[in-house]
Amino acid sequence: MPRILLVDDDINVLRALGRLIHFLPREVLGGEAEVECYAQPEAALARAAVCEFDLIVVDYLMPGMHGVAFMRRLNLMHSHAARLLLTAHARALEKIEAVKGIGPVEMMQKPWDEAALKSAISRLVTWRRDQLAARHGAAAVASPHNGLQALAAALTTAQ
Repeated sequence: MPRILLVDDDINVLRALGRLIHFLPREVLGGEAEVECYAQPEAALARAAVCEFDLIVVDYLMPGMHGVAFMRRLNLMHSHAARLLLTAHARALEKIEAVKGIGPVEMMQKPWDEAALKSAISRLVTWRRDQLAARHGAAAVASPHNGLQALAAALTTAQ
């Protein structure tokens, strides 16, 4: 079940994003998504300090802190999270220059094309799920209990 953080100073955008995610098929998300919405970037950062998110969707232009500054600060806590930057204001070159050094970030224009946004969210959640599965797979291989689990499974099937 993915945890998704939405950050935008426009409450109507937060509602629209929340609805869009709510109506995505559960198999696309890997279960019911837990979505948290914040109109204040500082409040969202405070929450991210105590809670891990799989996907972060943030507006580029907000009062007090733009989306790239938000992602730079978030990167110190959660460099692994999938990220989507929404923008109605930044030019393409500004966006490309702005996100250098903060990891992989997808960008989408506002107003968004609903099918494209659904596809981006699905792709990012799947990427994050695959990333976690690979990490857990590597941990299982390295686990000292892995041999014991295999032995127990072999004994169970042999009986």
